[in-house]
Amino acid sequence: MRKAIIITCLVLSGLMILDSMNVGPAFVLLIFAGVIPGTNIVLSAQTMMGLFALLTGFVLARIANYFFLMLFARMSTRLRA
Repeated sequence: MRKAIIITCLVLSGLMILDSMNVGPAFVLLIFAGVIPGTNIVLSAQTMMGLFALLTGFVLARIANYFFLMLFARMSTRLRA
């Protein structure tokens, strides 16, 4: 019980620190408008689309890799039995 209280307090204090630094609005501006936080740099729509495509490809590759590894693990256990 004490461990859960300590973890909860740490998470809440971390959220309060992030909120005081306005991380939420800065992240939203980065995602929707391409504004780099703390600078005057604005990324173009093509650059943001390329970054989103790259990140989407990484996520989909990780998911596909996980499913293929699970499939191969099932097939190898069936062959042994």
